[in-house]
Amino acid sequence: MKNTIIILSTIVLLTACNNSNNQKNGSKFVPLKMIEVPVMITDPMERSKYIVERFWDQMNFRDTSYLSNIQNLTVHFSAYLDYLATTTKEIAKISIVNLTDSALNGDPKIASKFKEIFESALYDPNSIYRNEELYISVLEVLTTSDKLSEAEKVPLKYQLNLAYKNRLGTKAFDFNFVLEDGKVKSLYGISSELTLLMFMDPDCASCKSVMEEMKSSSILSEKSSKVKVLTIYAGVDFERWMMEVPHLNKNWINGCDKAKKIMEGSLYDLRPTPSLYLLDKQKMVILKDAPFKSIEEYLKNI
Repeated sequence: MKNTIIILSTIVLLTACNNSNNQKNGSKFVPLKMIEVPVMITDPMERSKYIVERFWDQMNFRDTSYLSNIQNLTVHFSAYLDYLATTTKEIAKISIVNLTDSALNGDPKIASKFKEIFESALYDPNSIYRNEELYISVLEVLTTSDKLSEAEKVPLKYQLNLAYKNRLGTKAFDFNFVLEDGKVKSLYGISSELTLLMFMDPDCASCKSVMEEMKSSSILSEKSSKVKVLTIYAGVDFERWMMEVPHLNKNWINGCDKAKKIMEGSLYDLRPTPSLYLLDKQKMVILKDAPFKSIEEYLKNI
C-alpha cells in the first residue's frame, strides 16, 4: 500500500542491527554536514548544482565509522535526495551515479549499506522518495560492477529488468482483460486521447481511497471526453473481483486479468497498489506509478 512514511524510519529499521563492530578500525566518527555554498552563487539552480556535485566530498568511503551512526548517514542521504529534486534530471543522474561508484569503491561494508539505503529510499513502494529513474541509474552501475559477485547481481538484475518495463517515454505493454459481462478487451483496443490505467485490488483500502478521489475530481470529470479510466485487477481471486466490480464507477472500464498474464509475465510492477499510469493515444507512458494529484496536475495543464 502507498502509505506515506518517513524514509528514515524505514532505513534505520533495516540497518540499525549490526553496528557493534563498526569502530574496530579505530576511526573516529565525524558527522556528515551540509555543504556551504559560496555567497557569490545566488541563482537557485546553480546553488543546487553546486551542492549535489559536492554533497559527498567530505565522506571517506573507506571509513566504516560512519556505520556507527546510521541516523546521521540516513539524514544526510535524505537531505541529498531533497536537493536532487531541485536540480535537472541530467545533473541528478550524474550525481547519483558518482555516489554509487564511490560507495562501491569504498569499504565493502559501506558499499553494502549504501545498497540497502538506495533500495529503501528509491525502490520501496512506501518510500516518499521513491524514484525509479534514479534507481535505474543506481542499478545500471551495480549490475555492471566487478565489485559485486554474480550471485549478488541476480536480484539487482531482476529489479532492473522490471524497472525498464513501461518506463517513461516508452510504450506500455499490451494485455487482455475480461469485463464483468465476460467480454474480452485489450489495453491497445481502448481508443482515447489519454488512458488513466489503475492497477487495483478489491481489498486494498488505499485503492478505494484513491478511487474516491478520482470519482470526486472535477478535473477528471472535465476531461472525461479526452480521458478514459481503466481499472485492472491482476490478482488471483477472480471471484472476489466479481463481487467488487458492481461497486466500481460505471463510467470507467473495469477489467480483470483473469488469465494472470500480467502477473506471470511480470509485465508491470505490481508491488505498489494502487499503481497509476497515464498513457497517451499511442499508449506511450506519460506518468508511471504517479500519485493521482500529479495526474490531476498534468490534466489541468493540457
